[in-house]
Amino acid sequence: MELPLFPLHAVLCPGIVMPLHIFEDRYRALTRHCIETGSPFGIVLIREGLEAGASPSLAVAGVGAVAEIREASRYADGRYDLLVAGTG
Repeated sequence: MELPLFPLHAVLCPGIVMPLHIFEDRYRALTRHCIETGSPFGIVLIREGLEAGASPSLAVAGVGAVAEIREASRYADGRYDLLVAGTG
């Protein structure tokens, strides 16, 4: 299974819900795709690097969680507030 990845300095576990504020263009596109198709995405832990902006030294953990969007609110400028749940 291929999943788009959302690296964070946080861990999402199955059965846990997490609020996310989506503001970067690449993650806005990921969110639109997941909402339009009903697809999940992966959340992986950042081991090194930054969450925001282009980080050439981004290193992520080898495991993560599958996340499903449970609630989504879109701002006029294209940002989103999400509530996601870890499902696997």
